[in-house]
Amino acid sequence: MQITAKQQNELEHSFNIVVPAADVEAQVEVELQSLGQKVKMQGFRPGKVPLKVLKTRYGKEVMGDVLEAMVNKGTREAIEQNKLRPALRPDIKIVSFEEGQDLSFDLTIEVMPEVPEIKFDAITIDEYVYELPADEVEESLKRLTKSRAHTHKVEGEAALGHVVKIDFLGKTDGVPFEGGAGKGFMLELGSGQFIPGFEEQLVGVKAGDERTVSVSFPDAYHAPNLAGKAAEFDVTVLEVHENHYPEVDDKFAESMGFKDLENLQGAVRQQIDFQYKGAARAKAKKQLFDALDSKVKLTVPPKMLEAETKTILDQVMEAKNAGDPELKDKSEEALKEEYSIIAERRVRLGILLSELARQNNLQVTREELSAAVMSQARNYPGQEDKIFEFYRSNPQQVDELKGPILEEKAVDFILSKVTRKPKNVTIEELMRDDEDEASSDSKPAKKASKK
Repeated sequence: MQITAKQQNELEHSFNIVVPAADVEAQVEVELQSLGQKVKMQGFRPGKVPLKVLKTRYGKEVMGDVLEAMVNKGTREAIEQNKLRPALRPDIKIVSFEEGQDLSFDLTIEVMPEVPEIKFDAITIDEYVYELPADEVEESLKRLTKSRAHTHKVEGEAALGHVVKIDFLGKTDGVPFEGGAGKGFMLELGSGQFIPGFEEQLVGVKAGDERTVSVSFPDAYHAPNLAGKAAEFDVTVLEVHENHYPEVDDKFAESMGFKDLENLQGAVRQQIDFQYKGAARAKAKKQLFDALDSKVKLTVPPKMLEAETKTILDQVMEAKNAGDPELKDKSEEALKEEYSIIAERRVRLGILLSELARQNNLQVTREELSAAVMSQARNYPGQEDKIFEFYRSNPQQVDELKGPILEEKAVDFILSKVTRKPKNVTIEELMRDDEDEASSDSKPAKKASKK
């Protein structure tokens, strides 16, 4: 196999690779002979099928497999010999090949850029300090009781907090619309389950009442055919119910799987604190990415940038087409220009995090991958088994879950090296979505999201 460098620069290396015809033919014969030990053909004993017959029957199929293997081998050798770190899957173009002749193909590899050394201890990031609100545990416990609530049918008029059992039929311009009907629906008045104004118009109804509820769908309603439209609902009240909640005591704690109320309170307190710690880390991560943005100067591989820009723009255009008011007046060209800047930042910082993970041998454990698969499954209630089977059948998809986990490990690694400055904040300040800060590392849909 002959590997000839054609072009080399900071981010792209190209080669021409030639595999002698004799090597191709020899490998084809090896594969055919191996196949001959397995196949059954009429008129021949197992393992005694002549090579010529095998070639006639299976030659094209085996040749395709051999060429693919030769191309993969040549690609690996070019990468290893030149100590390259590909940024993406290499581009391969067959230059020439006919049976009995050499295989020639061109290989173009976009490589990862060199990452500058950064003095992390020179970066100062806030360490958010907060007080856990004393009444929050009790409020959370009250919300928990709603999961164990039951209702009793009552006589008289429905008030806010009551549950009404209703039949309803929604119409726009006098015509029923899809998804606008329900039978025996249990609606808690004041819960905000239905569009604004609906529940309030049922306050005061009694079992047996019929009422026409007039409302308007919000301008940003998820169904474009209903957004901003006026509608009427014919409502029949079947029953009025009153919610009854269990007492928050040891018995309630036991029903939730805890030893006693004290243990339940401790678990709730821990969960609340976990959420606040996550919010504090998210804010620190935003600050960190802003600081790194000014320090990490490198040239981003063009195809990586192109792929990331497309990913972001596809999401943004989907939001625009769904009626996002913040995007509707912006052209696709203007959005592409805006989000290509975000894509460049994201790729640049992603390269830094990837390199840090590699240099410091950060690894993803089997337990972390399993937890990631479980997290994916929870996004599809009722279809968890299908999700598990998908990942069992597609191990390469499991590998794709490693990237985000490694990124978070690299973030934690950097946060352990930077200088942390305590900053006292209220819970309101901690949980505020600071859109004026250079934005989050999450994937964008509506907002400009900058890693």
